[in-house]
Amino acid sequence: MFHEMVPQPKMLIVIAAYFLAVFAFAYLAKKKENRKSIKDFALAGKGLGSFILMATFMASWMGGGAVAGSINSIAYTAGLWPSILYASGSILAIVILYAIGPLVRKRGKITTAALIEGSYGTNARVLSAAIIALASFSIVSYQLRAMGVILNATTGFNLDLMTLISCVVIIIATVSGGLSSVVKIDAFSVCVMLVGIVCAFAYIFTHVGGFSWVVEQTAAYAPDGLTFTAGWTAKDYLANYAPGCLLALGDQNLYQRMAAAKGDRNVQIGMIGWALGTILVLPAIAFLSYIGRLYFGGNIMASQSFIALSTICPWAIGGLMMAACSGFILTTGNSYLLSGSTNVATDVFTHFKKDATDIQILKVTKISIVFFGVASLILLKFFPSILAIQYWASTIVGAGITPSLLACVVCPEKVTKWGGIASMVGGTILTIGWEMAGQPFDLATVLVAFPVSVLLLVVVSALTRKSAPTANT
Repeated sequence: MFHEMVPQPKMLIVIAAYFLAVFAFAYLAKKKENRKSIKDFALAGKGLGSFILMATFMASWMGGGAVAGSINSIAYTAGLWPSILYASGSILAIVILYAIGPLVRKRGKITTAALIEGSYGTNARVLSAAIIALASFSIVSYQLRAMGVILNATTGFNLDLMTLISCVVIIIATVSGGLSSVVKIDAFSVCVMLVGIVCAFAYIFTHVGGFSWVVEQTAAYAPDGLTFTAGWTAKDYLANYAPGCLLALGDQNLYQRMAAAKGDRNVQIGMIGWALGTILVLPAIAFLSYIGRLYFGGNIMASQSFIALSTICPWAIGGLMMAACSGFILTTGNSYLLSGSTNVATDVFTHFKKDATDIQILKVTKISIVFFGVASLILLKFFPSILAIQYWASTIVGAGITPSLLACVVCPEKVTKWGGIASMVGGTILTIGWEMAGQPFDLATVLVAFPVSVLLLVVVSALTRKSAPTANT
């Protein structure tokens, strides 16, 4: 017999305490930092150390997609092992980013669009900034929904209303302090996250009856739930794991943090910490999500399989668990809201207003934060689930940005302006078109858009290499 999810309003006490601490960090950052400098606002004065980098990499990456999207949805619909192995895509991306980190920092650019300009020209910079902005506010949108799911599970209040409140909170937290504020919130949230998950895991695992209960429930309600493949094919693994990996490799948010570091070594140590955190945290979320599926069954949505478990805990532990989830979501939401807005201000606005001052760029950044926050809220109306938005946003970056970006960092002499532009345009259009067509032939968008994007980059670069104009023409 499956259980009903019963909201626990008392958990709001712990969540509210977390948000008060968050706004305190934002306020202190606002008072301390030079607010007139776009580099201070977007790069925290290039002063991020190893621990802060580890925390901000980890916290910004493990957002609503982890607690209300990919991992828990896979655990709910497929089984335990596919959900646990989802972390492998992140680990592969971290290894690659670790290797190219020094090359990225050597360029000294604030945004990935500025990196792209060096190989593909100014028009490519504007194009890539627009693509990244589209992906960024798409990512923000499912953070809003995930936070709404948390508040809905806690209070029982209307999901749309809770999502609206989440939107306001994330916008305020982002516009208040820039990256300096964001990374301080990240460091605090990682601590809350680790304590919350450890406490919740210990209580929930004991409460339900341990692993023997998991085995019994699996046999009764999910016969394939503990098998290694859970009925998945190789195509299923690629379709579910590739978007996240490709997103990380082209993620403006992560490159922005590399640029904000004190030095190359700080970046690499931070990434080692991020990898270790991923190995510890994501499998724990996967296991708890699977327990949620066995405990609540069809009484909850797939996106609630992890969050719903907070309601079976004592309110203090459940509240700590939800505060941890809020930390995941808030840090990811404000990170992507900031990075997408930074792209618009530094890559698009300055293209049309070449004499723009730091004050003007900063003003446009803040206006963009508000605009994209609202746009993210509206976008939710066009997708059936958090997982659907997550894969859409990841593939836009993975197909539209990642191939050309990695090429210009690793082997800039092998690609041309037209190859890069063809890859970005082709990957983005195919992503949008394939999604609108309902993924024909039962092929996930990433399995079509990414290979085509790579092919366009290679073929068009080869055809235009001899006559290719210089990057800035």
